[in-house]
Amino acid sequence: MGGIEIENLHFTYPSRSTPTLCGIDADVDPASFILLTGPTGCGKSTLLRTLNGLIPHASGGKLSGSVRINGASVASQPIAVTCQQVGLLFQNPEDQLFCIIVEDEIAFGLENQGFPSHEIDRRIDTALAQVGLTGFRNRRIDSFSSGQKQRVALACVCAMQPQILLLDEPTSYLDPQATHDILDIICNLNRKLGITVIIAAHQVNEVAPLCGRVWLMNNGELVSDLPIDEAFSDLERYSQLGVQVPELAQAAAQLGYAERPLTLDHAEQLFIDSAQNSQPPQFYGTEAPEVPFTPNPSSGEIDAASILTPATPTNSDPILADVQKLSFRYPQTDVDVLKNISFQIKRGEVVAIMGANGSGKTTLLLHLIGLLRPSVGQVCIKEKDTRRSKWRHLVGQVGIVFQNPDLLLQAATVSEEVAFGPKNLRLSRQQVEDRLEEILPIFDLETLQMEAPYALSRGQRQRTAVAASFSLYPDLLLLDEPTTGQDYYHLQQLMGMLQDRVQTQDKTVIFCTHDVHLTLEYASRILLLHRGELIFDGPPDVAFANPELLAQASLVPPLMMQLQRLQDDKSPSSHENRSPRNR
Repeated sequence: MGGIEIENLHFTYPSRSTPTLCGIDADVDPASFILLTGPTGCGKSTLLRTLNGLIPHASGGKLSGSVRINGASVASQPIAVTCQQVGLLFQNPEDQLFCIIVEDEIAFGLENQGFPSHEIDRRIDTALAQVGLTGFRNRRIDSFSSGQKQRVALACVCAMQPQILLLDEPTSYLDPQATHDILDIICNLNRKLGITVIIAAHQVNEVAPLCGRVWLMNNGELVSDLPIDEAFSDLERYSQLGVQVPELAQAAAQLGYAERPLTLDHAEQLFIDSAQNSQPPQFYGTEAPEVPFTPNPSSGEIDAASILTPATPTNSDPILADVQKLSFRYPQTDVDVLKNISFQIKRGEVVAIMGANGSGKTTLLLHLIGLLRPSVGQVCIKEKDTRRSKWRHLVGQVGIVFQNPDLLLQAATVSEEVAFGPKNLRLSRQQVEDRLEEILPIFDLETLQMEAPYALSRGQRQRTAVAASFSLYPDLLLLDEPTTGQDYYHLQQLMGMLQDRVQTQDKTVIFCTHDVHLTLEYASRILLLHRGELIFDGPPDVAFANPELLAQASLVPPLMMQLQRLQDDKSPSSHENRSPRNR
């Protein structure tokens, strides 16, 4: 089984006057695989929580309409019954992991359901095998990477043997290799065990080829419910909402094809094999016009044409950060997280830090704001050694936004959150109001300024945290995974605005990311980490042209770059220029 019926579903949170879900109707057949996408704050997470019973059983608010699982009302039956039918995997695995040891974590839900010990043991082994963690029963979870933690969280869900699996941005914290692994596990659960899958995602390149249907939401409504072969025929609908579409499907539209390929094999057949008797198209680095980008009408004024090219600092630009022979080891551990790293950051740079989960990106970022001090070596910010200066001396000069925005949010309203920093810098009331008047529209927070931050969606909380840090007008702004929870429009808005400040106000931005497209579009420089070592420091396009380097860092180049290489490999000139040994 695993069928879902949704009828005229409405839901309004206690703190809201407008509903988050507005009359949703949908039917889901057993063993379906559905991609759920839409702008930040459109109601995706809320919809998933109505399907597994968290709403209304564990949430206040007004619910009307119905959700039925295998014919039974989710609102009417106990949540203990629903959780055996429907599993939910959160965006951040930390939100649903409570125990220290793996087997204890997986057993937790089963013990609460009263399963006998021999059945619990059997289910633990089965679940670990399903997620590729056989032999990890007695391992400590706090020693795991983000990808391994997400596997443990998924194993906990699998152990309940649900008929339906709901996933809320399950790969946003993961590097490309871990993303591929998790999606491969989910795909196997769907195809081999017949589990119904609904996965909410902004980054759709990896998910779209796996799904059978696409749900598109906006303002609490299900505006489109189409099979995958029809879902991306009208890209303008996604563009108007600021929602990402699959990279290969967009390229097909640009080149005038009616088909919308989602995989490299399909794209190769469509783009390359069909062009044997004509000049093959150039896929990467061309000047072909992109699908028009239309801002969300409810948002601020910005479009793709207004985004500036990355700034390139000159040798005369002053040095903002100087890192020399930095090594760092966390207390009570015996392994260096960072190993003999040296580089300099100048004013006017946009720098991406990339690498696999656990490579040291966040640890390096924390050194650049002085929250961590080197075990060996030196970090100087604006010529001040962080080992000899107090962290508060950098307040107002260096700002940081953590991957989890909830670590920064503490005020009662969005407006108070953004004003918190300027008030503590003892700016005048008029100066604080001026900053609010400038910053709230930039981050599309005007209509949310009186909302409680914790009542917002994950992406809206992320924008609030960035706005709060930006309100201090720091010379150096550090962002840890700014793409998390953000739709395409708001991500472009954020990065375009920051890049504009870099060029017009001589600011500097450093961001950690797994998003190769974001790096290619905005960064003038990339620092590539592998197991705590700096293995590359230079232009992003040079790094992404080196397959061995990318493999070492668990990264993959954009699909269009991969497709261009396939074309180059097939072209006669490439074969003529190869020696026999290289063919």
